[in-house]
Amino acid sequence: MTISRTVSRRKFIQGGLAMGALGLMFDAEGLFASPVQAAGERKRQLVLIQLSGGNDGLNTVIPYGAGAYYDARPQIAIAQNDVLKLTDQLGLHPAMSGLQELYKRSNVAIIEGAGYPGANRSHFRSIEIWQTAEPEKIGDTGWLGRYLDLAYAQKQHVSLPAVNVDPMLPKSLFARKIVVPSVHNIYEFRFRTDPHFRKDREKQLAAFEEIYRDFDSKRPHAELLQKAGLEANHASEQLLKIVKAYKGNVKYPAGKLGDGLKFISQMISGGVGAPVFTVSLDGFDTHANQKRAQANLLKQLSEGLLAFQTDLKEHGLDEDVLTLVFSEFGRRVGENSGKGTDHGTAEPLFIVGSQVKGGIYGEAPSLTSLDNGDLKYTVDFRTVYATILERWLAADSQEILGKHFEILPVV
Repeated sequence: MTISRTVSRRKFIQGGLAMGALGLMFDAEGLFASPVQAAGERKRQLVLIQLSGGNDGLNTVIPYGAGAYYDARPQIAIAQNDVLKLTDQLGLHPAMSGLQELYKRSNVAIIEGAGYPGANRSHFRSIEIWQTAEPEKIGDTGWLGRYLDLAYAQKQHVSLPAVNVDPMLPKSLFARKIVVPSVHNIYEFRFRTDPHFRKDREKQLAAFEEIYRDFDSKRPHAELLQKAGLEANHASEQLLKIVKAYKGNVKYPAGKLGDGLKFISQMISGGVGAPVFTVSLDGFDTHANQKRAQANLLKQLSEGLLAFQTDLKEHGLDEDVLTLVFSEFGRRVGENSGKGTDHGTAEPLFIVGSQVKGGIYGEAPSLTSLDNGDLKYTVDFRTVYATILERWLAADSQEILGKHFEILPVV
């Protein structure tokens, strides 16, 4: 919101409602708060990276030892000599040297064949399933939203319960009791004064606070609005101070994901206690000319993950943060006529962190025993969610996911 010297008191208050609404999301004093944890327990935080569009898992974790892979993809298969080999059968895309480095440090767990029964190939429905963890119905809350409702159940004052570093809040963070902010641009997530009168910023902010303090509390919801407006302004300024105070020597890759991961690192190193952060990387719907497009995206992902882990380590926080990388579905086994791939099913997931027990988990789906041209999933993705909830966030996965799932020994 921008104000000018000539704005009226009424318009100023009306304009301030947008900023005031942000205050419903968090309070300034509780900016560094986190869910209730056992005494002496280190704070654990989770970062989710969504590869939007449906990443082709077969050209990400490549079954270079299988002839069927090359038979199905005569034009877009990655040559054996180019694969970054992990085993005598599997390897990474050549653009993923950063992730390979983390794998060598045993900081990466690769979960093969993740999917769910009755796979859906619609972008909208499939991402909804991954975000709600409810394949059997249209869920109205996200799996992490339900976690947040439980984690903050005993707290009356919620600060930043989680942070989404994207313009749109993913359904994974939809909750019944908790509201999560989307902070896409820290410089936009603040009370913006008139840029033509920069020297008057402090006076304009003072006027804003004076008006909100004197606001007529007899009006409906006035007290809540008054409190929200003041707290939102204080909290947004505090977040900006955290970003400005950040010191680091790590160079992140250019682009949306690199910027998002750097911002998350700034918040974590600055003391923001939110247990969950989400960010995405778009462009994985590679129906045509896949080789070049996916290579560029996987390079951003790989370099971003390496930079993020290195940054956390330099700040002594790498053992407190776990990162999960997923997409709404994989692609079909065979290439199409456009030198790309169409919507498919099962995919590999990545779990990254210093406390990860590195390696390859699950069973790689067969490339010859297919379901109408698609891979048959071998690991229910909710198994991964249950593992993170139980082993990392110390939550009751059955209460959140609605049923019991196996726990993987990855952390």
